[in-house]
Amino acid sequence: MERLRITLEFNKNRKEELNLYEKLQNYSNPSAYIKDVLRGLLPIPGEIKVVSEVSSENEDYEDLMDI
Repeated sequence: MERLRITLEFNKNRKEELNLYEKLQNYSNPSAYIKDVLRGLLPIPGEIKVVSEVSSENEDYEDLMDI
């Protein structure tokens, strides 16, 4: 089976790109991580918003299995 590849290039003179490169190097398989983010299986880093308070006013008690 032939594999299709896309090469990512990072400019080592740009601090932001160098930081991205270093973050990707922390993963054992950076290309698989990127593919999982693009598939929506993993969140985009920095896009996670944590809600500190839970409001019971708007609770939806509908069972997801009913959908």
